[in-house]
Amino acid sequence: MTKIKLFNKDALFATIFVFAFMGLLQVSNIQVEIFNVFEQVFENFELTDIYYSKLRDNKKESFEKDIVLVNIGNLDRKGIAKQIMRLADAQPKVMGIDATFVGPRPKDPVGDFMLAQALNRVGKTFVMASAPADWNKDKAMFDTLNLPYAPFVANTDHGHVFTGVLTDEIFTTWRDIPVYVDFENGDREYALSVKIAEKFDAEKTKKFLDRKNEKETIYFKGNLDKYIKLDLSDFKDESRDFAFVKDKIVLLGYMGNEYTDGFWDADKFFTPLNKNVVGRGYPDMYGVVVHANVISMILDESYIDVMPDWLSYFLAFLMCYLNAVIFMWIVENRSLSVWYNAITKSIQLIEAIVILSLTMLLFGTFNYHANFTLLFLVVILSGDLIEIFSEILLRVFYGVKKKWKKKI
Repeated sequence: MTKIKLFNKDALFATIFVFAFMGLLQVSNIQVEIFNVFEQVFENFELTDIYYSKLRDNKKESFEKDIVLVNIGNLDRKGIAKQIMRLADAQPKVMGIDATFVGPRPKDPVGDFMLAQALNRVGKTFVMASAPADWNKDKAMFDTLNLPYAPFVANTDHGHVFTGVLTDEIFTTWRDIPVYVDFENGDREYALSVKIAEKFDAEKTKKFLDRKNEKETIYFKGNLDKYIKLDLSDFKDESRDFAFVKDKIVLLGYMGNEYTDGFWDADKFFTPLNKNVVGRGYPDMYGVVVHANVISMILDESYIDVMPDWLSYFLAFLMCYLNAVIFMWIVENRSLSVWYNAITKSIQLIEAIVILSLTMLLFGTFNYHANFTLLFLVVILSGDLIEIFSEILLRVFYGVKKKWKKKI
């Protein structure tokens, strides 16, 4: 029985083959069912999704008492102005809205006037939503910031609502928040949620910004069940007392009709809380609730530290190489090669369980996102791909090489 060679050039080439195969799947448009499943998993799945949707006891997550979510539904500007005025009377500490108001409404000047009056009354404690536009590929930044209609931001503040996703892919999971967006002219726009958190608790927000991250992974406290909610029907009673919003954050945004207006809806996203870990059913969270989760993360200081990409790639490459060394050694030994599938699949299963367990432990205990998704996929694919490389490509290569030497 031959000895295992830790430094093995064939194993190195086998590792390169595995990564080349995965890379080709990513850039190709091959429409084969098994490949499509792989592509979907690779692009939209992270191991920490399992923690959120299957392992975490969401009942133990604390209820957010400092944020009140207000559904604006399909109200016009006049209706939103009335909501703001009634809530402002209760003296919340900060107000904000996850909706852009670009330009005037020529057909409804009264609505524009009423909304401007309501916003001016609240002043700088109100944060409007801005939208970066005109992505410059060459400079990797936006050229333009679309602000709300001028009278609406005359006395208020503003923050961007960019999700960080540039594509129109409807199945993309919203996991990260761009803390800020820089523009070609040197301006910097902070996220709506960051601006709101700063006005509510400047000290905690400074601690968050001191992390110096342009992008932060969102820690999801929960969905609508974790927040105080006000729907359109709550404003029908003119005598309704909203004193409970005093000194709190009031965050207005679209949340459908009675919060549950269909599974597919405007401004609704997939998040790690989605019950479907792999594959896609229906989006699970309204955008305004995602922003609320970001604010909760800042106030709770429940930040997530993320493994750097270089370490993720290095560990995946190292694991693939070690598997290649072992699996190719099995192929070379006749007494073991007949049991190749049984042995390698057992090794892969143990590795996968260890990776999953370590990912859940680090994330659930230390809020550390060990990005082992690539490592996990490498483990799953390495057995079959290394066998193909050893039994077909490597044999063909050495056969051609042998014939070439004879001719010489």
